[in-house]
Amino acid sequence: MKLRNYTLRYLVIALLGVIAIWAGLFYAVILEEVYDNIDDGLKNSKILITREAFSNEKILNTPEFGINQFKITPLPKGDYKYKDKFISTFEFMEYDDDDEPVRLLETVFEDAKGDPHLLTIRASMVEEDELLEDLLTALVALYLMLVVSIALLNQIILRRAWKSFYQTLERLKSFRLGTGSGFKAPDSHIEEFRVLGRELEAMLKRNEEIYTSQKQFIENASHELQTPLAISLNKLELFAENNNLPEEQMMELGKISDTLNRLVRLNKSLLMLSKIENRQYAEEEDVDFNALTLQLTDDFTDLAEYKNITMTIVPKAQLYYKMNKGLATTLLSNLLKNAIVHSQPGSMIEITLEKNALSLSNSGNKALDGKAIFNRFYRDSHNDQSTGLGLSIVQSIAATYNLTPAYFFDTKHNFKIIFPER
Repeated sequence: MKLRNYTLRYLVIALLGVIAIWAGLFYAVILEEVYDNIDDGLKNSKILITREAFSNEKILNTPEFGINQFKITPLPKGDYKYKDKFISTFEFMEYDDDDEPVRLLETVFEDAKGDPHLLTIRASMVEEDELLEDLLTALVALYLMLVVSIALLNQIILRRAWKSFYQTLERLKSFRLGTGSGFKAPDSHIEEFRVLGRELEAMLKRNEEIYTSQKQFIENASHELQTPLAISLNKLELFAENNNLPEEQMMELGKISDTLNRLVRLNKSLLMLSKIENRQYAEEEDVDFNALTLQLTDDFTDLAEYKNITMTIVPKAQLYYKMNKGLATTLLSNLLKNAIVHSQPGSMIEITLEKNALSLSNSGNKALDGKAIFNRFYRDSHNDQSTGLGLSIVQSIAATYNLTPAYFFDTKHNFKIIFPER
């Protein structure tokens, strides 16, 4: 969830609660004020009626509500509390042909002779009730309009305020070390975002300088190692050809030559790993893995025939993926070479191509450590010629392009590269 939406969500939730509370309080106050006004009118009517009852006894004979909206009921002698009592209820109204709300005032008074009477005064609340309904509708509408308006305004304001921040994020996404294009933060009216932009520019500039320095060091170190290794190998070959050495010494020279060749391969593999992890293979294209598999199996035919190994391709679907073609070739070559080198003579290697996966299976006697097999310098202890970097290069290429390498053993070694859905 984006930051502005995250803050807006909590702002809207807070507004819903706060405005609802204030709207409820406002409605309660208005309702109380309406009742108070009606009750004041009823009290005034009470004073006028009781005053008239002292001077005109005929009013005491009003047992039912009439035009004057009051009734008087005689009470037996007794001790009555003279406190006013207000009641809200419903009564049938002929005009509306329905029960409508009314407000009643009940009180006890004594006539001129001292006899107690119950006075009930009625006041219709139809207009007030409609007023309260209209007020409630207006409050709900105002409540919704306020929340929506404030949310929209905040969305517009937040979008404007965070614009430079999201521009910075987009530029960071497209920034790549080693491309030569520096990072430039967008202008902003907000001080914190300007500081963030300046710090990012400085940090990425330092990273670019460190990256360039490390890249040059790795390339120079690799080159400087390749030269003496090549010279040493050439001298060993010349020495072996021009001298009649005993067989034991020749075997020792062979071992030294094998060790130097392994160092050459190790140097090349480490250099490639460094380049992959530094993302120096920028060119990408849609690679046809079906065609690439046919090409590479043909290239490895001589090695496979030397070990009497059969390679079979099972194309269940066409597999395309956008990546650097050189790295795609290295990925598949390392898997094929690993399978051929570690397969038993006379066995078969099966390569299966699916829409989003590439699998290789080859013979084996025991399972390998699935958790460590893709680590650097992990190798079979029985193979001294292995650099232990072949599958590590596969893992590095897979991580660069969001591929998922997997291994499992079911009487055979099974390696699988899972490609993301396209």
